[in-house]
Amino acid sequence: MCLNLTSFIFLLTMCYADLPAQEKSPVDNLPERFMTYHATGKLNYAGQELYDYINGGAELYLSYGLVRMTGCKYAGDNNLPLITVEVYEMTSAPNAFGVYTQSRDREEQDYGQGSQSFPDFILFWKDRYFVVVSAQGVTPDSGAAIRYLAGLIDKSIPGTGETPAIVRYLPEEGLSPAGFLYFHHYIWLNAYFFIADYNIIDINEQTDAVLAKYGDADARSYLLLVEYPDETKAAEACAHLREKYAPELNTGNPFVELEDGTWFTAWTQKNKLRAIFNGNSREQTEKLYKATITITKNQ
Repeated sequence: MCLNLTSFIFLLTMCYADLPAQEKSPVDNLPERFMTYHATGKLNYAGQELYDYINGGAELYLSYGLVRMTGCKYAGDNNLPLITVEVYEMTSAPNAFGVYTQSRDREEQDYGQGSQSFPDFILFWKDRYFVVVSAQGVTPDSGAAIRYLAGLIDKSIPGTGETPAIVRYLPEEGLSPAGFLYFHHYIWLNAYFFIADYNIIDINEQTDAVLAKYGDADARSYLLLVEYPDETKAAEACAHLREKYAPELNTGNPFVELEDGTWFTAWTQKNKLRAIFNGNSREQTEKLYKATITITKNQ
């Protein structure tokens, strides 16, 4: 079945409609006043109401099962930059982690379970929350303020969450720093590298998927890992992928050079689909293939 993003989000909303909203948000612990800043308003958007706040950007959060977004706005004395705190509560820690992988381009550990900081904004994930603290400008005071608020939010989330198990199947050698996405919707399949303009391998809310970048930018390969509910679905997805890219691919010919000179392979291990795209040589592709097989066998 091929669902477009709008249909997928609608189904997610229906699936999670009966989930009770958490009575207390981490935002509730934020002060009305601190330093030279004071609160000017609260934010509270549940499910598809998020379109009213960020129309055009809500799809990212909704595709990961957004429960609600709560937040707070602050204004400062002497025309200091305005500050906004946004706390996205997802249905699970893996989904919060997934949103984080879509947003960061390096890994830091200053806040939560993974973060990234800039002079005008901080983002991090912790448990089932993805947090963004941003300022509409940069001054020493605003920088100190967003760090203070991020720290308060971090402390107000008492627990931590597990990262998706599928991430452990990524070989470390050659992996670009912060160079992978975790997702459930096929539209993110093309985030790094165009694979197909339709749901070629039937990715949906029942699957876990990771797309990762390997090698330098001028010799980059892409490793796709997908886990299905059963072996049959994994085999069907692999067959579809091979049919599109390399019908001649088989056990006797596991690596195929495509017309553009890049190398491709796709295979299954039980309910797991693995594929390598854009290999710049057979040797490079085979090395990544062997490393992925070894990790899968050992997990």
